[in-house]
Amino acid sequence: MNKRIITFIYLAICMLYTSSAFAQEVYVDTIRGIDGRDSIYIQAMQVKVVRDTVWMQPQEIDQPVDIIKTKAIGRYDRRILNYRYIPKGNWIGGTTFSYTNFDSNDNQLLFSLLKDFNFDGRTLSIKPFVGYAIKDNIILGFKFGYNHTMGNLDNLSLKIDDDLDFSLNDIGYIQDLYTFAIFHRSYVGLDRGRRFGLFNEISLGYNTGTTRFTRSKEVDLNATDTRVHELHVGLNPGVCVFIMENVSAEISFGVVGFKYRYEKQTNNLGEVGHNRNSGANFKINLLNINIGITLCF
Repeated sequence: MNKRIITFIYLAICMLYTSSAFAQEVYVDTIRGIDGRDSIYIQAMQVKVVRDTVWMQPQEIDQPVDIIKTKAIGRYDRRILNYRYIPKGNWIGGTTFSYTNFDSNDNQLLFSLLKDFNFDGRTLSIKPFVGYAIKDNIILGFKFGYNHTMGNLDNLSLKIDDDLDFSLNDIGYIQDLYTFAIFHRSYVGLDRGRRFGLFNEISLGYNTGTTRFTRSKEVDLNATDTRVHELHVGLNPGVCVFIMENVSAEISFGVVGFKYRYEKQTNNLGEVGHNRNSGANFKINLLNINIGITLCF
C-alpha cells in the first residue's frame, strides 16, 4: 500500500513538472537576435534557438547602384540620374568612320532648274582613337584621323531668261587631310544595367593636308595646289550602346565647330597666293556623322 502511494506521488510530481515546463516554453516572451535573423526562447533548464523566419539583408533587397551625383546648375537641381557607364581607371579604344556619296543622277528632281548637270562626289573619313577614364564617365584621349574628299563636275548649264546664262565643265577637286586631336568625353549612363548611354565630346585638333583643284580650258589644264593648316575646336554629341560586355557601338554628330584656316596656293603657272579665314558653325553637319565601335577594357 505504501509503495502504491509513493509511486502515485512520484508520478504526480513528474506530471506537474512537465506541465510547468511546457507552459513556460509556450508563454515566455521571445528575444530577437541582434542581427534580426533568429528568435530565442529561454526556458528554465535550457535555451532553444528556433529558426522560424527568413531574413534578407538590406543589400540583397535593394542592391546598391552606381549613381554619380551631378552638381546642380545654379539654384535648380534637375535630379538627373547619371549611372556609372565607364568606371574610373578603364581604357577605351576604337575607331569611327563615315562615308558620303553624292550623285546628281539620284537627285534629278532637286536640280530640275539646272540643265546638263552631271556631278559625282564622295567623302571618306576614318578616325581611330584611344582614351583613359580619369574619373567615372570622364575620358581624356588622343585621336588621329584621315579624310579624303573627291568631286568631279562634268557639266553644268544654267540659263534664266536672257540675263543669266553660263556653263561649267571638266572641274575636279581632291582633298586629303590628316587630323591630330585631343578630346574630352563625358558620358551619361541611362540605366543601371550599363547598356545605353549618351556622351558629349569636345575636341581640339590640328588638320593638315593638300587639296588640288583642276579645270580644263579647251586643251590646257589649269590646276591649283593648296597646302592647308587648320586649327579646329569641335563639339560632337552622340549615342552609344553596349552590344557586348566590353564592346559598344556609337553614332555622333558634328554640331558646333570653330576653326582657323591658313592656305598657301600655287597654280600651274608658278604663281603663289595666301589665304586666311576663320569661322564657326552652329548646325548639324551631314558630312560629319560618324558611326564607330568602341572597346572598353
